[in-house]
Amino acid sequence: MMTKASGANRLITPRWTVSAVLWVCVLGTMAGFQTWRGAFVDGALFFLITGMLILDRLTGGRIRLIKTPMDLPRWVVIAITSVLGVVLVVSPRHGWVDLVTMVLIGLTVLVLAWNPRPKRPFRGALAIKRSALVWSLWGVALCAWEATAFILSVTVPGGNENFPTISVLLDPVVESIPGRILFVGLWLAGGLSLIGFFRMRGR
Repeated sequence: MMTKASGANRLITPRWTVSAVLWVCVLGTMAGFQTWRGAFVDGALFFLITGMLILDRLTGGRIRLIKTPMDLPRWVVIAITSVLGVVLVVSPRHGWVDLVTMVLIGLTVLVLAWNPRPKRPFRGALAIKRSALVWSLWGVALCAWEATAFILSVTVPGGNENFPTISVLLDPVVESIPGRILFVGLWLAGGLSLIGFFRMRGR
């Protein structure tokens, strides 16, 4: 018969699933790459996330950044993200205001908008695996493009013109205010849709 102590020990057993190991490898690689290319702030953030994930696995998934999601009315979240979006549009690119605003947007989504919903009965395990596979392949392809283009751009003569990164390709769009408004709006809407924000109850 399992005692309470043995049950408690099982709860804190590290859960090193294949998914967790892959996430640690991917985030650690991104942290190292960002640091290598001189983006020390990005590298520090990725190292922090990697460390948090490792600690979460070592404690058996007991870390909780927030105990109970606020789940505020949609108009409140949209109002806050809209104000931050305006700051993001008018602030100089790659500056400290830009960086702080990005962090505030992430905190707003995490604390105010992210409220995990229970799995829907009509979404089977196979559908979830397929969705995860598609998004993983898409993400890996974009990361591979960015990394390869950056390495070639700094090692091959004329690499900046022949091997542009995604950010370089987007520069002509985001240099103008209308283009930046469009990009920031789509970026915010896309992020909110990924966490299922627009499926929340309307309030």
